[in-house]
Amino acid sequence: MKDLRPWTHAALYGALWGALEATAGTALHLGRVPFRGEIMGLIGLVCLVCLRRLQPRVGVVLVAGTTAIFLKVFTLGGLYPGPLVGIATQTLAVELAFLLARGPWAAALGGIIALGTNPVQRVITAWIVGGTEAATAVLRAVGEIGGVRAGWVLVGFVGLAASIGAVGGVGAWRLAGRVVRRLGGRA
Repeated sequence: MKDLRPWTHAALYGALWGALEATAGTALHLGRVPFRGEIMGLIGLVCLVCLRRLQPRVGVVLVAGTTAIFLKVFTLGGLYPGPLVGIATQTLAVELAFLLARGPWAAALGGIIALGTNPVQRVITAWIVGGTEAATAVLRAVGEIGGVRAGWVLVGFVGLAASIGAVGGVGAWRLAGRVVRRLGGRA
């Protein structure tokens, strides 16, 4: 019989992430907390990077992300495109990062891609949900910050979010290392 522990861990981490998305994510959204996407992105990043370090098998991150999406859809959190696209993007980013790199570099790269895409994703979601006028309004509102062009402000937000993602990814890698050492395994 094959060892099913990696897939069990993937389902458990995905369920944890999905439950946090449905509860904390919904509360942050309803409370209109600033940077709620980045906060939830960091929570998801910690779940995915820890899972990947504890179970270094290709595909476990995809299973966890799929589980989180299903839980988010079928709970009180509801079917909102923003969080679902965010979860899917983050899942693919972390899986891709661990295919391209190893160790803390992979965790940092996954964080950079996962959180760095958040500002762009908001504009795309506005365009999908509200059409061209909504996306233009978002960019126009962003562009009115200090008289700077919208593109540069968006680049600044992407850079800031990517930096937060890199730090979060490395932090998650180190956290998972502590768990591995505590369980008596290799770190």
